[in-house]
Amino acid sequence: MDEFEDFFDDIASLKHSERQGWKDIGVTGTRDTIASHSFGAALLGWSLAEEENLNSDRVVKMLLMHDLIMSYVDDYTPEDEEFESKREKEEKMAEKLFSDIPENIRDEFRDLYREFQDEETVESELAHEADKLDTLLQALNYSEELGEDHLEEFLESYRDYFRTDTGKEIFRQLEGRDLDTS
Repeated sequence: MDEFEDFFDDIASLKHSERQGWKDIGVTGTRDTIASHSFGAALLGWSLAEEENLNSDRVVKMLLMHDLIMSYVDDYTPEDEEFESKREKEEKMAEKLFSDIPENIRDEFRDLYREFQDEETVESELAHEADKLDTLLQALNYSEELGEDHLEEFLESYRDYFRTDTGKEIFRQLEGRDLDTS
């Protein structure tokens, strides 16, 4: 039971951890949390994987676990001074994270973590795309909700990011979107 308690403690911490980027750009009110982002990315990943005829179970599992490391490492944005060392910090804390994972899924979790980090399989590439699409769609949501364009800066950052046909098409649609921020 203890291993499930430790695992849940890591999960629970992300339910209350707001994503730093939304704080930095001044989104007020209820903000996206790391857990809500991972949930959204996992659902998008499932749909994208099915559209691209890839292993959706693998993609969803990667997306559900990829941000769990944030229970040990602060959320950084590309603008932060410490962003370059984020991956290094994640790697250092990964073994602690793995020790909190229930033994019955620990090996698979470790393998999926490495696969996601290395981004060398089509499933891991698609998982990264779903992660970025969740951010883009959240930026669109905030833009429409708050009447301020938060989408453009993310579109610029991710302009050459998408490799799948589905990801490219969704990006094109977002890029061509006329925001009414009045």
